[in-house]
Amino acid sequence: MSVLKGLLPVFILFLFMSCEHDQKKSSPTKVQPKAVILQKPKAPKSQKTDKQTRRIIPPEILPVPYDPFDPDPYPGLLPYDPGEPPVVCPTVDPVVIKSDTIYDFPAYLPDFPGGQQALINYLQTNLVYPEDAKELGIEGKVYVSFVVFEDGSIQQVTILRGINGNNSCEKEVLRLIKRMPNWIPGKDNVGNVLKARVKIPVVFNLD
Repeated sequence: MSVLKGLLPVFILFLFMSCEHDQKKSSPTKVQPKAVILQKPKAPKSQKTDKQTRRIIPPEILPVPYDPFDPDPYPGLLPYDPGEPPVVCPTVDPVVIKSDTIYDFPAYLPDFPGGQQALINYLQTNLVYPEDAKELGIEGKVYVSFVVFEDGSIQQVTILRGINGNNSCEKEVLRLIKRMPNWIPGKDNVGNVLKARVKIPVVFNLD
């Protein structure tokens, strides 16, 4: 009897502990909700650009089947890349030759009738050496310029450089040039006649 009295408190303690354990088991445990990660919406793909020109490159254009019997195989299609601006061709104004323009270096220079050798023969044959220049023994070159007009006539005769100490040689050159026959006028690349300036030397030599 005394042994039962001694085991009774132990039995009660064991029973209490088992009840507490069952209560813990049966009570629902609070489950914390998991964090929800929201996905960012995908950004739309940007159009491909050219780094050099910073222009938008259009998508690839699908080829159109070609029919050799179709008079208009590509109706409504643009003749250039739609990503490129239309090409504007510069207009070139036609060359207009003014009637009062005098050319120093035309495409085709004026020419003496018969050529260069005929000009030399004319100067040597028709040159009259001034008497005062002969007496003083004056020699040299007189440079003269003149304009050959569209009809070949000689006008605007000018002495560019004479012989120092004598004017009679310059007068003789003016007379000689003004009496020359009409020249073949100068022309441009198209073949239009024009006014052109000619410069030649006239030699005075006593030998």
